[in-house]
Amino acid sequence: MSPPRRLRAPHEDGAVVSEPPLAEFPSLLAVNRQTLSRSPGEILGRSWNEVRGHARQTAVAVARSYLHEANEPVPALRDAPLLMAGHQPELFHPGVWIKNFALHGLASAHGLTPINLVVDNDTAKSTSLRVPVLNAGNNPWPHVVHVPFDHWSGEAPFEERKVQDEQLFATLPARVAELSRDWGFSPFLPSFWEEVRRQAGRTPLLGERLAAARRTLERRWGCHNLELPVSQLCRTEPFARFVCHLLLELPRFHSTYNACVQSYRKQYGIRSRNHPVPDLIAEGDWLEVPLWAWRMGSLIRGRLLARRTGTAIELRVGQVPWPALPLSGATGDNLVRAWQDLEQHGLKVRSRALTNTLYARLFLADLFVHGIGGGKYDELTDEIIRQFYHCEPPGYLVLSATLLLPLPGFPARPETCRELAGALRDVRYNPQRHLADNDARPAEVVELCARKDALIHQEPVRPKERRERFHRLRALTDQLRPYVADRESQLLRTLDECVQELQGNAVLQNREYAFCLYPEELLRPFCMRFLSR
Repeated sequence: MSPPRRLRAPHEDGAVVSEPPLAEFPSLLAVNRQTLSRSPGEILGRSWNEVRGHARQTAVAVARSYLHEANEPVPALRDAPLLMAGHQPELFHPGVWIKNFALHGLASAHGLTPINLVVDNDTAKSTSLRVPVLNAGNNPWPHVVHVPFDHWSGEAPFEERKVQDEQLFATLPARVAELSRDWGFSPFLPSFWEEVRRQAGRTPLLGERLAAARRTLERRWGCHNLELPVSQLCRTEPFARFVCHLLLELPRFHSTYNACVQSYRKQYGIRSRNHPVPDLIAEGDWLEVPLWAWRMGSLIRGRLLARRTGTAIELRVGQVPWPALPLSGATGDNLVRAWQDLEQHGLKVRSRALTNTLYARLFLADLFVHGIGGGKYDELTDEIIRQFYHCEPPGYLVLSATLLLPLPGFPARPETCRELAGALRDVRYNPQRHLADNDARPAEVVELCARKDALIHQEPVRPKERRERFHRLRALTDQLRPYVADRESQLLRTLDECVQELQGNAVLQNREYAFCLYPEELLRPFCMRFLSR
């Protein structure tokens, strides 16, 4: 496995991290094009370049159709190679959102077509908004309140997840306003949520409402990309060809995938069997495919397993059998059509995170833009590409940023707390250092200090003598501590306040609050700076 990339989100307000630097984008793009031009073979009887060209054209067509059906303007883009990024249709933080603006800016500057993937095959993991509260009720320190915008009923794929409580959904801005009265600024949540609610007339889906409202805002700010839900991408013929090739090579892909995952864990010292992703399971001759599957309308995704017989590729989800894909006398095209027919019978199959970017990077985009998390796990995708397809993977860009809410902070610093903790420890274990001058000390204190000083300078050799010396020192320290009790109490109060302030700053200076909590006059110029590249 190649050396790891050290990717960390920036801490400073307004800071941007790009790996490689944005100035190197043209050279990265050129290297990728050379890499992608080296065809590693055929995909079910068609050349790599033919499949890739068809996949790109299909993705653009589906993305255009998606925006048209949503009654949104379609960007006037020429036929050009693709620049891609993607994220779940949720209320993410500004460091994620800047990818969309960079996508537009870089594509415009370098003659590319920008497509943002709406990762609606992933599950909605929350229906609440994290809101920082400066003080409220019995808690005078900053803390986070989770404000619900819909009834929570468990995780479900975004493409299936409908808004369940329209009244709760409608009143989010008012409930957040009650908690943000003392912020000193107005978040643009009310105007944004008005657009989100307007989408209710078009769709009951939570993710679709959020994504459409976000696109409306982006267009107002000069950012206009194509967008493509992963759910629709997975229904296309090129994606079906990609999957059927994996199914025919499943034993080799399965072992390659697991070997790469285990190597990644070893490289990073990861002990968890679920990180960065779980191993693909094997049950006899049934092998897991890295895809999610479920019946239309279900809110629970299942693992897809497959095995090859002499005449078919048999499928099941969990223990539930699915229609088999016939092999006897079938061509690659027939196998692809049989796979696509699954959806016609109400059976959905969607990519997982690694499979998603593997397909996008190899068959769709000339370059993919990741955030920090995606950039880390795609090191694993790189190794799978090398070992399974026997080709060098195209590079990708990692881009993220930190923008903090303009909330007041506390003066405490970590080093101040460390100094206070050290001083408190010294008062407790060396009270003799913190007593008044000798002339003002009571005789018994002077005597205790002298006895302790004498013990400190002793150097007993035998273990028994060392133990006795330790216990005598501790007893003398306990006798001296009441004389510095006021100093100890003062330091303890000051340290507690310092720690509380640090914890308050951790709340106030968290980079991951949703973009709709920011004032527009701060967020808009921050995002728009990425439109010119």
